[in-house]
Amino acid sequence: MLGHDNESLHDIVRLDRSLLDAAERFGTPAYVMDVAAIASAASALESAFRPPWVLQYSLKANDLPAITAFLHQRGWGANVVSTGEWQFARQVGVPNRATTFEGIGKTDAQLEHAVLEAAAGRPLRWLAVESAAEAELLAELSDRHQLGRGGRLPIDVLLRLNPQVSPETRAEFAVGRAASKFGMTDAEILTLAGGSTFGRPGLRVRGVHVHTGSDLQDVGAWTSAGVRATRLLHKIAVLHDSADTVDFGGGFPLPADAAPSPAQFLEALMSALDEAGLPLPARPAIEPGRYLVGQAGWLVTSVLHAKPPHEGAGLAQAVLDAGMTEFIRPALYGSHHSAHALGPDDHRPDSISSTALEGPVCESTDSFGVHRLPPLRRGDVIAIENAGAYAASFTSRYNGRPAPAEALLWPDGALELCSRPEIARLGPGSQPSPAMARRPSAGDRPTRVTQCTAAN
Repeated sequence: MLGHDNESLHDIVRLDRSLLDAAERFGTPAYVMDVAAIASAASALESAFRPPWVLQYSLKANDLPAITAFLHQRGWGANVVSTGEWQFARQVGVPNRATTFEGIGKTDAQLEHAVLEAAAGRPLRWLAVESAAEAELLAELSDRHQLGRGGRLPIDVLLRLNPQVSPETRAEFAVGRAASKFGMTDAEILTLAGGSTFGRPGLRVRGVHVHTGSDLQDVGAWTSAGVRATRLLHKIAVLHDSADTVDFGGGFPLPADAAPSPAQFLEALMSALDEAGLPLPARPAIEPGRYLVGQAGWLVTSVLHAKPPHEGAGLAQAVLDAGMTEFIRPALYGSHHSAHALGPDDHRPDSISSTALEGPVCESTDSFGVHRLPPLRRGDVIAIENAGAYAASFTSRYNGRPAPAEALLWPDGALELCSRPEIARLGPGSQPSPAMARRPSAGDRPTRVTQCTAAN
């Protein structure tokens, strides 16, 4: 290990050789997902949110099918925001009854796909509705395909609440603000729930969906939103005796000294519900994504060329073969992800200096920021940490760049190269796809319906 950017060395010391192996076998840039870290994060959530809590993995954080397969074998369902993510979940054996469909912008074709799946006897666990217009279209489609009649099941629906709170996170992640585009007000939901839309047999109101924001640094807004959603559920239950569910969303921050743990979020919610005189809903749910995969991911990249400090540029610079097309978070949000130089630790401590890591894309914003690193030269390998969430699933084709390699690193040291299937495009009148793969068998690894191959 040549050098490092922070004081937390445990993971990089453990993974140094494996990350170098991934670079040698698959080339760079490459994403490596540490399965042991995913399992550790899942265990923390499972220990806190025990039954009757429903656990749904939010694929938008990282939709690599192999990850969904691994979590599904632990009992997790899939939370999707598009039919593309739904397709990925189906391909690794997650049934519709364990899949929840949310998202702010569902198309007519996507809603019809959900209806057709229900008509074929494969309804979703639930579909979250964002507006009265979306609910009305869903009801019309359900009527057209005779849901709730002749033995056909209805679609279970959650109504998304905008909790109008002030999430303790950066503005870009604060989806629970009153001004955000997500969800409806309490009054809008009660009007919708009491109207004719949900008097039709094809839709069944099951409760409320609420999401406060991502990377929450305190429990206050999440707790307030949860209490508000639970209180609203009780009002809806007066109108619909089928209402029994609150999906409290996700938003748990990555483990850090000052960050609240999932158990602390739950403790705060239970205390606030008790103070408000409200019981926990019969079917409570969470839908974390970042917490499960964020710390598990590493972006492995190579140095293309390095520049020493010179007049006009007081820092050393190194241009990498990974950039904003592979990992957009630093350019998009200004987020900092520590970088580590991999390989033999043969440099003196006084040789470590501040180095600006730059991407190869023709944009001045294509930068990973400044890091404490040893002198670099072409071919040196760099590992960027906490790159498991909103990273590989956020890649683009800008500058004609190909997708980076993606691999799983198993606890026994085995590396598996994975790929993503092509996303099927839905059009008007699209027919539901059949189950696309058999369910994975129980065991340490998901069955290789995920298009992963062992690297020898």
